[in-house]
Amino acid sequence: MKYLFLLVLAVALGAADAQAQRRGSFGIGGQLGDPSGLALKFGAGSNSFDLAAGWDLDDYLFVQAHLLLRDQRFPGSTPGLHYFYGPGLFLGVSDRRDETFGISFNAGLAYYTGPVEIFGQLTPRLALAPGTDFDLGAALGIRFYP
Repeated sequence: MKYLFLLVLAVALGAADAQAQRRGSFGIGGQLGDPSGLALKFGAGSNSFDLAAGWDLDDYLFVQAHLLLRDQRFPGSTPGLHYFYGPGLFLGVSDRRDETFGISFNAGLAYYTGPVEIFGQLTPRLALAPGTDFDLGAALGIRFYP
């Protein structure tokens, strides 16, 4: 399980480096909620990519990724206040539980102040394997844009 997590992290950071060079924007930070853990963002504005990974030290790894179809400022609001939404996928892998895979949707609010983003999001998820199930994730987080 440790090796799977390290592999996912290496691929994400490698993709982040390539994406950051192409689009000029990469955010890294953390989030508390479901999942709690690492929060990455590649790109800026609409068509950016949001990735979150949470783990339970040697037992469970959960990864969700979303293409943000819309990530823009509210009309008439302060420049730093944005809303975002977009579809995605999730995968949960465990040594003791069934693996789970499905589709999800991410929506939330973000406030940008300098190189820092503070965000809150809701993520409805529909598990497709091993069986059909619905749940709702939510998280609060912060990302830094170096």
